[in-house]
Amino acid sequence: MELLRLQVRNWIENIEPPRVGLRTQRVFTRVFTLSKYWLRVAAQAMGCVVTVLSRSALAQTKPVGPAETTVRVPITYEDSGAGTATLTLDFGAPFDRRKATVLVIADGQQFYVHPGAMADLQKSTFGDGVNVVGIVTRGTTPAFIQAALDPTGKPDWIKAWRIFNSTEWIGDIESVRKSLVGEDGKIDLYGRSGGGYLVHQYLAQYGEHVDRAFTQSAVNPYLNAELGISLDLFWSQLGQQSGDLQTQLKTALAAYAEERIGILMTLQRQHFFVPADKIDAARAALIHALARGDMAAYRAARKDYQVDDMNAMYMSNDIIPQDVRALELISPSGAFERLGDGGLYPLAETQAYEIKPLLTLLHDGSIRLPSFDLAALHHCPAEVFVLAGRYDEAVDYRTEIALASQYPKHALFIADDNHVFSALTSSGVSLQLISSFFTGGINSKSSTAAMLDAQKYHWSEK
Repeated sequence: MELLRLQVRNWIENIEPPRVGLRTQRVFTRVFTLSKYWLRVAAQAMGCVVTVLSRSALAQTKPVGPAETTVRVPITYEDSGAGTATLTLDFGAPFDRRKATVLVIADGQQFYVHPGAMADLQKSTFGDGVNVVGIVTRGTTPAFIQAALDPTGKPDWIKAWRIFNSTEWIGDIESVRKSLVGEDGKIDLYGRSGGGYLVHQYLAQYGEHVDRAFTQSAVNPYLNAELGISLDLFWSQLGQQSGDLQTQLKTALAAYAEERIGILMTLQRQHFFVPADKIDAARAALIHALARGDMAAYRAARKDYQVDDMNAMYMSNDIIPQDVRALELISPSGAFERLGDGGLYPLAETQAYEIKPLLTLLHDGSIRLPSFDLAALHHCPAEVFVLAGRYDEAVDYRTEIALASQYPKHALFIADDNHVFSALTSSGVSLQLISSFFTGGINSKSSTAAMLDAQKYHWSEK
């Protein structure tokens, strides 16, 4: 049945089917004598059935059994002599080899994958139709961070780059895949925001090993650059509110120069805590407070938006993986090049301040950003579901449209929602979209029903 599934997939992409036994060959001969139009119709109709049958056949042939809870991987895949360390896997439920396996992918800026977290995530996000396995990342595993330090215990940024750039995280996904499903086995992938970007980075290299992938708010700085879409619209949005707000903010930053980074970080983090329909008022209130010298209001905002917590983290070596990832998430977009053009860009300026050692290494040629091969996605055989938020504060929905279009087999849903998909999640619609996709695929009856149920949360241009 797996062979039949692969033949149908190849057939849809206009590739000659592989040689098979006489009986199967007769079936295919008959099918291929139909007109091209009816071949397409038949393929679409058969897609769901074959997928369900193939996973059903898998369930009958693979026994239930435990999986490894740790995987030994290189400290850096670039240098085999650097030693190895252990990654921990967190399971949402007892591993069942009869089910498809979804790997939950987090990147260097995310911490929601940790021991014990997958049980709740399986219930809230995936349902019980699949295995859910979270990779507790190298970014939150002490052995990797220790390996990135110099003899004095401070970051060695060349080592840090080698250990925590995205090539290494992609290598970890591949190592875990082989450990769980074997050399030729297939996995499903799930990621959000920066983790979603990592999913697409993996697909560009190892798409043939993926059955289905679901991403929400997937960052892609290369698409930002190609489409001319800024990562940081703060200054232009502030000007649209009021040119006076721009003037007041510049005056306040000049008056409190020692607090410049803190003020910008507070403004940048505001959108994580304030709903989209209230952000303009909250932003104006904070700038007015700064302009009249009300530092108590500013300190309260710092606390509300966890700026002090972030600063404490920046003083720790635990921030090293996040700094490396920040360079990869921002630099390809060209956001750092805009600094000094007369505008204020809280995201770019605060991140440039934080990752200055890495930016120096990049500019002098000591390190190079990994490329992202968009063209490789055109040949990816996986089914890919791209979930975008129209009012996403961190990821422009237009880049998500461009991203989805790269894949031959994709679904795109633009929600009338924000970066964390508050409405979609609280309503249970997100669970239905994700669980039906992973258990049945894009064209399954359950996935079609979930998409219909989600229509009231779908954004369309007025």
